Amino acid sequence: MASSTLVPQYLPLGEQVLIIQFEPVISTLVNRRVHAWADKIKEANILGVKQWLPAFSSLSVCYDPVRISYSQLLNALQQIHLSDADLASSTGRMVHIPVVYGDSYGPDLDYVAAENNISPDEVVQIHSSSAYLIYMLGFIASFPYCGDLDSRLALPRRTSPRVKVEKGSIGIANRQTCIYPITSPGGWHLIGRTPMDTFDPYKTPPSCFTAGDSIKFEAITSAEAEGWNEHKQREWNEQWNL
Repeated sequence: MASSTLVPQYLPLGEQVLIIQFEPVISTLVNRRVHAWADKIKEANILGVKQWLPAFSSLSVCYDPVRISYSQLLNALQQIHLSDADLASSTGRMVHIPVVYGDSYGPDLDYVAAENNISPDEVVQIHSSSAYLIYMLGFIASFPYCGDLDSRLALPRRTSPRVKVEKGSIGIANRQTCIYPITSPGGWHLIGRTPMDTFDPYKTPPSCFTAGDSIKFEAITSAEAEGWNEHKQREWNEQWNL
């Protein structure tokens, strides 16, 4: 039986969204609860529910008020309970991402190393040795907020954000790491870049991962990145991401 700590708060957001709020902290355990709850909502197939959007410690449930009222939705959601088995089964896929670290691909690698009193090679080894949970997608299309970054690499965001961050850039900030799926402004420290396309608005689904998946970064050479194409990406996915 789920413990009382698993019971969330329910909050209205306008006339078409209900927020399920868990403990307001950034925690892998809390985020697993968010995704397990999303799985339960999908299983329940509640009439009028159109979409659910997981965040760090909350879940937005979008609904059609013509088909289901707020009170009816609230009642349906309050019937959902999580068990330890539900939490254990809520893990997503592991997605392996190729990365070229340093030089023009990761202009902040040396800075990150110097600020943390380690070598650039140690930054690469530490960053690529762990798998990172995708807490949520946000900011821009398919931008993954991933954690938890090793404390030896943790740094606050840049005081002055860049106007342009190249598509595929791998960033770190505080205890998180990310991938910029498209070229955009950004304030994270850039330590590498992937040649892999992680977002294509013309595909279904458009992103190669979802919130609740995990990312593992794999170091590759600049020569491998420069020769990257659809064929190479297909080979990579067949080897790593099936």
